[in-house]
Amino acid sequence: MTLSVCDWKHGKKWVYSITYDEGLVDLHRFAIPHHEACGIPGHVEVVASQLGEIRKIGQSSYNGMRHMNGGELKDLLQRGWGVGNHSWSHEVIAPEMLEQELKTARDRIEAAIDAPCDLYCSPGNNMNMSDHVLEYARELGYLGAMSLTDALNRPGDGLFWINRTALHDQFYEPFFSEYDPFRNIRHAQQEGGWIIDYCHCPIEEAIHPHKDCSEAQLRRRFDTVLEEGGEEVWCAVPEEVVYYHQCRRQLQVETVEASAAAQIYRLSLPGLSDRVSCREITVEAAVPAAWCRYPQVWVNGAARPAQLVRPRTLRTTLEVNEPTDLRFGPG
Repeated sequence: MTLSVCDWKHGKKWVYSITYDEGLVDLHRFAIPHHEACGIPGHVEVVASQLGEIRKIGQSSYNGMRHMNGGELKDLLQRGWGVGNHSWSHEVIAPEMLEQELKTARDRIEAAIDAPCDLYCSPGNNMNMSDHVLEYARELGYLGAMSLTDALNRPGDGLFWINRTALHDQFYEPFFSEYDPFRNIRHAQQEGGWIIDYCHCPIEEAIHPHKDCSEAQLRRRFDTVLEEGGEEVWCAVPEEVVYYHQCRRQLQVETVEASAAAQIYRLSLPGLSDRVSCREITVEAAVPAAWCRYPQVWVNGAARPAQLVRPRTLRTTLEVNEPTDLRFGPG
């Protein structure tokens, strides 16, 4: 009689997320309709000083395009999207710039969207994942930091170097490449990993082949994720995945009873950050076969259906409010 915590919410085998650096308004025209059609939430990384402004940052390929304002970002939140901090200036962050780039920027974003901004996303390149930046992000209570590293994220990985896969028409020299809608999917299926795609603003043709994909390539990626993933893929915004990471790591389980009559566990999340607004966890329990005929569990005394996932194995997803009693027994 054992209780185990699933690597991913709902017992899914692998995870898919997608992020859009800069938060440009043209996403409403070219990308969001595909998200709505496929049921995949997205995530924008906002340059705080550019909120609602025509982009003017260095020699950016996206200069002249408009960044979303607070109202447009709120519309995304209502669609189930997330919003991250992509710094204040999009420059290399020196130690004397930390407060403006991480704190002032987040404060402005949170005021604009009237919601928390829990993730930092490195602008430019991984120079902005330096030790002094990540240390200050931790001090400010960020829940994670996203890099530009083409790799999977695994259940046991840290949250202050989250990898992102470039969803671009091709890569920079000397590693020119062909667009691949299957990129990292088989790897994620085999490893039980989490893919986070990143691009900028897909339109009819990629604005810059080394920085973006086209609208058609974006849709092909979504279709491929859903076709290959089926019921095994969890499509979620990065915040929800990070919340699950945090809950799984902080979860403490006390066995109250383990008998032929009942299995009762007391769940708690001591030390969990107040910024973790979703405290759901998915668990599985090995139980007698007789308990699986009418699969159900009791959470703080209230009955609810459970999922029979294998012979003598029940699964349930529940919110942990400290303490939370979870009981398995005959139906």
